Formats: sequence, C-alpha cells, structure tokens
Amino acid sequence: MKERNRRTPILFILAFLLGLFAFQAIRIYLHSGKISYANKPFQRNNPQAGLKILFLGDSTALGTGAKDNTESVAGWFGRDFSEVHIVNVSQNGKKLSDLVKNFPLMSGERYSIVILQIGGNDILRLTPLKNIERDLSIVISRAKMIGNHIVVLHSGNVGIAPIFSWPFDWLYTERSRAVRALYMRKAHETGVFYVDLFAERKDDPFLKDIDWFYSADHLHPSGQGYRIWYETIRKTLDKAKVAL
Repeated sequence: MKERNRRTPILFILAFLLGLFAFQAIRIYLHSGKISYANKPFQRNNPQAGLKILFLGDSTALGTGAKDNTESVAGWFGRDFSEVHIVNVSQNGKKLSDLVKNFPLMSGERYSIVILQIGGNDILRLTPLKNIERDLSIVISRAKMIGNHIVVLHSGNVGIAPIFSWPFDWLYTERSRAVRALYMRKAHETGVFYVDLFAERKDDPFLKDIDWFYSADHLHPSGQGYRIWYETIRKTLDKAKVAL
C-alpha cells in the first residue's frame, strides 16, 4: 500500500507532462495545415547586375507563411532593387547540418552579399549548441569564399510565437537567447554581420498585431513579418555602410 501511495504523485506528474506534450503537438498539427508549403524561393536572373545576392537557408529564407514569394525577405529585396541578381537556395525544414552537407557549388560566381538565413530549426529541434557552433563556423567559412559581405540571421524570439503554450514558450525563449548569443559571438569572431531579430515579449513588434505579422500557423512570419526582417537586414547593412 505504501509503495502504491508513493507511485501516485509520480504517475500524476507523468500524466500531466504527457498531457502538455499532447496538447502542444495537437496545436502544431492543426495550425501547420493552415498554410501552404508550396512557395518556391524568390529568384531573379540578372547576372550582369552590379548587386548580386545569394540566400541560403530554411523555410524563413524561402518565405513560408507569406502569401507568395515576393513577400519573402528575398522578395522584398527584389521589390526595392529592380536590377538585383538574386539566387535563393532554401528549403523547408533545413538545419545548419543540412547546409553543411549540401552547401551549393556556385561555379565560380561571386556575390555582393551572401545571406545565411538559417538556424530556426536548430532552435526548435534542440540541436546541441556545440553542433550549432561547429556547423555555423563551416558555413560562414564557405560563404566567405563566394561573398564580399556575409550576413547571418536565424529567427526572432521563437518562444513568443503564439503557437507555443507553457512551458514550451519558456523553453524556446531560452533556446533563442542561447543561440542568439552564440551567433553574435561567432559573427564577431569571423567578421560577418549578425542581424538581431530577438526581442523580449513586451517589446516584440509581432505581438502588437499577431494576425498581421504572423502567418496562419502562428509560427512563421507573414509577408509583413518578413518585411520587418528585411528592413532590419537593411538597417544592419546601412549601419555598416555596405553599399547596395
């Protein structure tokens, strides 16, 4: 009888935790079906252009969540720079390790800017920080071989995305902080530009109008959310006096 009594609190805690995981999994499943994953990366073929940009990344570089690819980060660049040559090698679900394994060979072409827009999936899937640092170092090194300026960004504060309930919101905010610190340090060490999208819950512009800045899955940005990311990249480059 005493042994059964000792088991009861443990079983209750396990059931509670399983309930939290199940609730979160159902939320993600239901919301993920509300957006299309069929967008193609925005590209523009203009090899004679003075400004050439290469995007390498995950669903956020592809523009998943936007109504079409012209509202991705690459698409917003294309709107403001009508003559820019844009190559976009991005894929839903891609992690840093995937980019290491499949870093594109660009046939000797050199780019004005290489934008490494990747890392959100490493936050979500809890990739060990030592692996993130190793893989980020590799892709930065390779990007430097083909780009005059290298820009790195991963995501904002993932934990505040409306899709996440407690305690996952807390977990992913802490993960975002840790990955942000790693990216900032690595960018400083390697002399590349880090675009800081992180904000605390009370300051994050996305939460001021969730339906405007988030897509229907409440995880990916909407086209207007990507516009904020694009403008933050532009401000980072302008501050560094990178000519566009």
